[in-house]
Amino acid sequence: MSQEVVHALNRWFDVQGESPVIVAYSGGRDSHVLLHALVQIRQQRNIQLSAIHINHGLQKASSDWATHCQQICFEFQVPIKVVSLKLKIPAGSSLEEVARQARYQQFALLLKKQDTLFSAHHQDDQAETFLLQLLRGSGIKGLGAIAPIKPLGEGRLARPLLEISREQIASYALQNQLKWVEDPSNHELQFRRNYMRHQVLPLLKNMNPNIEACISRSAQHCQQAHSLLDTYLLKDTLNCLATSNNTLKVTALQAHCAQKQPFILRFWFNMNGVTLPSLRKCQDILKQMLTAKRDANPCVFFGDWQIRRYQGVIYVDLKDEQARFKQIQYWDLNPIQLKDGHIWQARLVKGAGIQKAKFLTQKLAISYRQGGERYKQNGQTKSLKKLLQTYQIPPWQRQSIPLFYQGDELLAVGSILICQEQVTLAEEQGWVIEKTSVS
Repeated sequence: MSQEVVHALNRWFDVQGESPVIVAYSGGRDSHVLLHALVQIRQQRNIQLSAIHINHGLQKASSDWATHCQQICFEFQVPIKVVSLKLKIPAGSSLEEVARQARYQQFALLLKKQDTLFSAHHQDDQAETFLLQLLRGSGIKGLGAIAPIKPLGEGRLARPLLEISREQIASYALQNQLKWVEDPSNHELQFRRNYMRHQVLPLLKNMNPNIEACISRSAQHCQQAHSLLDTYLLKDTLNCLATSNNTLKVTALQAHCAQKQPFILRFWFNMNGVTLPSLRKCQDILKQMLTAKRDANPCVFFGDWQIRRYQGVIYVDLKDEQARFKQIQYWDLNPIQLKDGHIWQARLVKGAGIQKAKFLTQKLAISYRQGGERYKQNGQTKSLKKLLQTYQIPPWQRQSIPLFYQGDELLAVGSILICQEQVTLAEEQGWVIEKTSVS
């Protein structure tokens, strides 16, 4: 039975190839089995193998577990990175969910292109997740439960043991005489997953000894159905986009039937990395965005996000954080990441941009709009507010556009406009300020 673990990993590599593998190594039995099995096939597969241990700091023995993981990896000759967190659980929040989010945020930051993070989720985990999602009233996306592979950071996250049962993993650990750490919280029934594992699934198993495998198949059916639905919705959603992925045209969305509109909205949210709201919240968003008066600018908040409508276009953005855009920075023209999340650079070109001589004596100051700013162009003083209105930039986005000053002179407005001191000769060199990427 223990060889099933190795067979599952070999099947995964046969299909997906042999990119660098990083094991999400908690030190528990499941991740220990995964790491051990990968070590066994590392040479024949020529796999570049390493591990990450996240120390959440939530148990007294957390430091001991980290030390255990380091010792095991030393024995296996597997490089390991230990990340220690200091989590604060907000009142009313789920400890499990806060820890999970923090863990995957760290994984996403550490993964590089071509990296694949392996987690040890197995068939029983899949069954538990399906049932928990069912109790939440989830649709087919939620009932798809644990995805076998998905993007994470610059790499991807894979669960190659989803068809392996907890019993098969336990058999592997026993036959190979593995030693692992035991988290006492895994038996505390106040956690929903533990209650499902220790109380609910054993009862269902009395009815059907293969219940985990059956539920796992149902999850796969939901994943397939959701994939087909996404394929169906992709074209319609793209046709509804306005100027970028985070904008939708109201008239294009209204052209679809009321039944399809929430699906397009949720697909659009997913494109933008937005945590999906409940169906009721989706209906509220659609009602406000599609039925408000033409000259209205409705806004809906949920979680960390805001949905706004402006001039017939729906936007999704993170909530405004006024304090982020008050501090002045000084810039030496080397690439810089600003508070708007973009990386900005200044590039020398011929016949365009700000005169090179302007930068010989002073650095640029980077500020943000507070209101009342004015700029000079062609000998005239003009209102920055009117300029931004002309470019149809929504009011809540205007404060995040960097303004480039030298002294009291406003030289450039983001990458929208060079206000003054432009080069006048075709052969003269000038600095062009531009965004290069989004973080």
